[in-house]
This record gives sequence, structure tokens and C-alpha cells, in this order.
Amino acid sequence: MGYDSQQQLLEIEFRSGRIYQYAAVPSATYEWVLRAKDKGGMFNRLIRDRFAEREVTPAAAPLDIEALLRASLSQDAEPKEE
Repeated sequence: MGYDSQQQLLEIEFRSGRIYQYAAVPSATYEWVLRAKDKGGMFNRLIRDRFAEREVTPAAAPLDIEALLRASLSQDAEPKEE
């Protein structure tokens, strides 16, 4: 979790790996969530569905299909020991 007090922008990375930003979050709200033992519960109570959100999770790197196919073909071409 990170907070930009100048922009009042809260950024949270969830256990799933997804990253979201929440706009116009007062610093006091951020402090409450930061200090809470149950951060998920406090997030649900104070932030979820109350502030504009956008997902900023980086896109996964594209798969190199050609390299994967070459690797699988070279594995199939090797003689198998019985």
C-alpha cells in the first residue's frame, strides 16, 4: 500500500497481485487503513465503493509462442530411453 498525499492517491496491491489506485482519498482514511489490524475489513468499510478506482496492474509479458513450440519439438525429437 502506498499513498501520495499531494494527489490524495492511494495505491494498493492485493494478494492476487492486482494493483488498484483510488482517487481523492483523504490522508486520515489512509492512516486508518494503515494502522488497522484487519486491513481488508477496514478497506471494505472505508474505501471500497466510496472512491473512484482504476486498475493499474502491469500487463503480463506476452508469450513467445515460437520459442515454446521449438522447445517442445526439440524435446519430442530426442530419443527416449526405455
